[in-house]
Amino acid sequence: MTQAYDLIVIGLGAAGSATAYHLAKRGQRVLGLDIFEPGHNQGSSHGYHRLIRRSAVHDDGYVPLGERAFTLWQALSDEAGRPLIHLNGEVHLIDSAVYPNFEARINHMRQRGFWEILDQQALTDRFPGFQLQEGMIATYEATAGYILAEGGVIAHLDLAKQHGATLHHSEEVTGWTADGAGVKVTTKQGSYTADQLVITTGSWAPELLGDLHLPIRVIRTVNGYFAPTRPDYWAVANGAPNFLLTVREGEFYGMAAVEGVGVKIGRNRLIDGPATTPRTIRRTIDEEEITYLRNVLDTYMPGSAGPELQRITCLEGYTGDDHFILGRHPQYQQVLIGCGFCGRGFKFAPTSGEILADLATTGTTAFEIAALDPQRFVAQAAD
Repeated sequence: MTQAYDLIVIGLGAAGSATAYHLAKRGQRVLGLDIFEPGHNQGSSHGYHRLIRRSAVHDDGYVPLGERAFTLWQALSDEAGRPLIHLNGEVHLIDSAVYPNFEARINHMRQRGFWEILDQQALTDRFPGFQLQEGMIATYEATAGYILAEGGVIAHLDLAKQHGATLHHSEEVTGWTADGAGVKVTTKQGSYTADQLVITTGSWAPELLGDLHLPIRVIRTVNGYFAPTRPDYWAVANGAPNFLLTVREGEFYGMAAVEGVGVKIGRNRLIDGPATTPRTIRRTIDEEEITYLRNVLDTYMPGSAGPELQRITCLEGYTGDDHFILGRHPQYQQVLIGCGFCGRGFKFAPTSGEILADLATTGTTAFEIAALDPQRFVAQAAD
């Protein structure tokens, strides 16, 4: 049976759940569709937590989006009645041999008020577990921490329903068409019509947007979780910060230990690695992959990698220019797109959802998002 809505949101992960929430809160008749149940591990929004910070290395427009995200995450926490965001700071260890123009970049970040530099003594005094190697420097960002990942998605979904949204899980979308001023979405269970459509399917987006040939490269990442042997150094409850490592072994990110979760580490920006798809990703994790992560922790954060607690895989969708895709479909004005979040989109999710809701309900947004417009890839292809 065909049912009518103001908007249909396909994909209810980080960005989609936030979009459904913001739309429903504005009184829109919203239908949300997802192929899986909440809390699934087939995309980019699963697991306990994700990093959040106010800084951005480049003056590329993301700082205002991040500032707004902090406000929105806190507002969501207040409305949900449970904490979703925790600020425990972030230490970044940087090897000058592998970080291009590191002195200029660090000074730039200091001038913008994001980072402070910690020499070995200051690092030892404040966070004694870290080990600087020769030629390395440490920075610290106080306004950084983590967000509950699955908790944040579920909070958005629960509140979207409270505001009147209809959410269908375990319902796979098989296609969509734009006809006149509206859209029709078909699933394995039925079909639905709406005035507008929002596609927020993350790394699954190429399946529904194949006609655009968006340059989204889907990468498999691995996260390891370890019980620290020195919780006095590496537990959040004892003041431990999150961390970034730009070192000879690669670029890594992680969080200090939360009870029952442990220290998390993953390798960042594997954009030169083998591409995959959400349907073909290898979910098995080799012992060598976990040993590699453990060895990095042992080298720079001794005492952080005791017994392994968990290992997971995750999908990251990188665009050709390393910027998000956020805006209207180049051919159909009644279709909005939010995807290609380049491994760093979770913390921006409530802002992305608000922007998509702005565009859907008012036709514009207060944020500068011209650089994120899907049209840029169409123009590049034409050139």
